[in-house]
Amino acid sequence: MTRGLTQAASDDRRMPPLSVPLRGLTAALVALFALDSMLLPGLLGLPTPLVATFALLLPLLLAFISWKLMSGERRIDLWTLILCFVVAAILLILGGEGRLFYATPDWQIRDAVLADMGNHRWPFDYWLDGRTQLLRAPVGMYLVPALLGGASQLGRDWALLAHNSLILGLLFAQGAALFETRRARLIALVVFIMFSGLDVLGNIIHQRMVGWAYWDHIEVWAANYQYSSHITQIFWVPQHGFAGWALALAYLLWRKGLAPIGLFAASIPLVALWSPFALFGALPFALFAGLSVLRSGSWDWCDVAFCALALALALPALFYLAAGAGSVGGGPLPPNGGLYILFMMLEVVPFLWLLLRDRTKGVDRTTILIAGACLLLMPLWKIGANNDFEMRASIMPLALIAIAFAEWAGRLELREEKAWFLVILALGSVTGAAEIARVFRLAPSPAPQCSLAGAWDRQTGFVVPHASYFAVRDAFPFKIHPAERVNSAQPAHCWDRPWNVSRSDLARKHGHP
Repeated sequence: MTRGLTQAASDDRRMPPLSVPLRGLTAALVALFALDSMLLPGLLGLPTPLVATFALLLPLLLAFISWKLMSGERRIDLWTLILCFVVAAILLILGGEGRLFYATPDWQIRDAVLADMGNHRWPFDYWLDGRTQLLRAPVGMYLVPALLGGASQLGRDWALLAHNSLILGLLFAQGAALFETRRARLIALVVFIMFSGLDVLGNIIHQRMVGWAYWDHIEVWAANYQYSSHITQIFWVPQHGFAGWALALAYLLWRKGLAPIGLFAASIPLVALWSPFALFGALPFALFAGLSVLRSGSWDWCDVAFCALALALALPALFYLAAGAGSVGGGPLPPNGGLYILFMMLEVVPFLWLLLRDRTKGVDRTTILIAGACLLLMPLWKIGANNDFEMRASIMPLALIAIAFAEWAGRLELREEKAWFLVILALGSVTGAAEIARVFRLAPSPAPQCSLAGAWDRQTGFVVPHASYFAVRDAFPFKIHPAERVNSAQPAHCWDRPWNVSRSDLARKHGHP
């Protein structure tokens, strides 16, 4: 490692001053995800001075280790970095954060979670279904904004926007490090943002077969089959998207020799509090990576120590997420025959076909094959009352395919190949374009007035059982003594003005496509 640090110092001296080292961006991301794991014990009742000490010291320790383990050779120029943060902020604002534009109905629940965490002393509980219950949800996205914004609605809204813009900007910048030239990085950014399956063709087929289709959220064409576009992830479920993309990037940095295996291994538990589903999507790649480094011997005890420390920090989050999780339910889900085949032909096969027949041999075929196998199998398993497992566990493999697709685009020379790329990109971009167009037609989202328990049955979206976000106190492996109970009395209206929704959003309320 000493030789690597000496080389890194030499490389750093040769680089232009207006650039940022990749290892600095990575260390910042590691610290931010670790911070959430350190703040969670405060939500569960650990004394504030102890939580503050852990939150100040341990994320910095993990960041320092990741900095030391990575080479300083790869850097990101300042203008690319600025572009990444500006694009990230614009996308999140268009997705409704900051309450300047329309937000999708999923934010009816998310706003309520953030409001409860900002308005009440930690830990707090609810009286639901005739018993006391605690919030048990992927709260990683809310902890810092709730602390910064407190009881101020405006403060929480803008703290969330700033927090998420920082993380998404860092993810975009980290992804830029995978590409050598500014042109390649720009292509990759456009491809990644607009990446989607060919939902527009599926929606046309649906309309011709049944006589109608939704054109504002077109991914519902295949009923309960859905692999969400990246715009959809940002607008609807940024916490899941960020977690899956962080894992995909850590994996690719290891695969390309820009980061040690310890970074990928440590990232898996650290993002659990943002999206437990993302962990399922990472497991096949973690198995492959583990077998690869064991066979080649390309690991050392620093990797093991880094991963072990990250796992130790994430243990409270893992126990928290596991509390009462068995009541959510799940199991095998037989495929819906022809619809499953059509879904795969439009969402997965076009990308696999183009990437696996790449004549330049620049595609990481093993990674693409693993990603393809995951995407073929994920719709055959269900967790919870809806298709969340399929939609969220697929984030990492979809991101890997999107980045490989962007890399492939940068190597194209034949006119026929360029034409195929443009056709696939253009058709896929319709999905995200429809999401963006909707925010200009509907009013910005109103502020929440009900608690999470009050908004649960009044939400516009599909209502799932309470077990998705709540657990009884006895389900937790440690004693929690609530300092405050969220008031069971709810206002007559959960929002200060009507929440304008589209037809497809109303259909989701009843479980229809």
